[in-house]
Amino acid sequence: MDTEPEKADDIFKKLLRQAVAKTVTAAIDEDLYWDEDIIVRLMNYEMRARQEELSSQTLQVIQSGKRLLGK
Repeated sequence: MDTEPEKADDIFKKLLRQAVAKTVTAAIDEDLYWDEDIIVRLMNYEMRARQEELSSQTLQVIQSGKRLLGK
């Protein structure tokens, strides 16, 4: 069975979604105080994702992370 290799953009989007989800989940699960740095990074990721026209799924993950952290 032949499968196409993942494109670099697809790999990037997947890794970005995983990083955002892991960071937000860790902050919530460990009941850590998340400083504004995490929120600022998520806002920057969202802005960059829009500029780069990344998938709606990627934007959704970033926006969900912001909502979960109260922004």
